Amino acid sequence: MDHSQIIQHHFKNTFEKGLLDELSQNPFFELKKGDELRHQAQSIVRYTPLVVSGSIRVTRIDENGKEILMYFIKEKESCFLSITASLNNNFSTIDSLRAVIDEPTQFIAITDEQIRKWNNIYKSWRDYIANIYNKRFVDFFSIIDNVVFKSVDQKMLTAMEDFKDENNEIHMTHQELALRIGSAREVVSRLLKGLEKDGKIELSRKKIKIVSAL
Repeated sequence: MDHSQIIQHHFKNTFEKGLLDELSQNPFFELKKGDELRHQAQSIVRYTPLVVSGSIRVTRIDENGKEILMYFIKEKESCFLSITASLNNNFSTIDSLRAVIDEPTQFIAITDEQIRKWNNIYKSWRDYIANIYNKRFVDFFSIIDNVVFKSVDQKMLTAMEDFKDENNEIHMTHQELALRIGSAREVVSRLLKGLEKDGKIELSRKKIKIVSAL
């Protein structure tokens, strides 16, 4: 399928025909894991991604340079902070954000002007934005729950269950796992070595294998 057919197939039950036709004319990107959106080209800095497949990790850099996970943009999702900035025509709120491709990803690039125009024209676009907002509010409540009520080891075990594949393997470094739970790599490495000593996991380069119930 060409890009237009892919867009029509993925979003035919989400957007009305006029919007689908417009989306089909927008730039279509395919990026690999580790690519950073802001560094691909100046032409897409002011674009908001609408993910067709894959996943984008959105983090925030605080004043001390610490990177904090905000959320993931997955299939048929978009960046609600970028959408909000576009609707308000105020991009200062997203200056500290970083968007990195978490797995091979296809996405449509949407301009801030289009976001504002479509909000006035298409009901399906307004409904889509409302759904994105609702989902992110739920995500943020989950983040607050994790930060306030869960210990680091509980958060790490939850993340490992979430990210394991069908072979009970987690393909990420200790640093990547630490980023996902908002902790330090040294803390995560110490906890993982404790689990390995207890015979619950096996550690190798960029891979954690769960061998017994956590």
